[in-house]
Amino acid sequence: MSEKITNLSKFIPKGELGQLFQQARALNHLNEQLSEHLPEQFALLSLCTIKDNTATFVTDNQAIIFRAQKQNTVLLNAIKQVKSLTHIEKVVIKIDLKRPLHK
Repeated sequence: MSEKITNLSKFIPKGELGQLFQQARALNHLNEQLSEHLPEQFALLSLCTIKDNTATFVTDNQAIIFRAQKQNTVLLNAIKQVKSLTHIEKVVIKIDLKRPLHK
């Protein structure tokens, strides 16, 4: 029996699940753009939500949170280098200790 390989990159479910897929794709795209502008010390930050003028990042590294809080202006300036994020005025960083984001 041969297995059929399905390309899910263009899969677009309907309803709320479809909206979540679109949001995830948009955030992945923004994270790619941000990686070009974020200082190396913030490379382990991952953008997880944007609401109003606030960007929320997640990381599994407490030291990065400490550095980002001390250098909030540097982080905010890097974010504003991405055209679609120029409206961001506040950054929130949360920690996820349940699963590592990097290896």
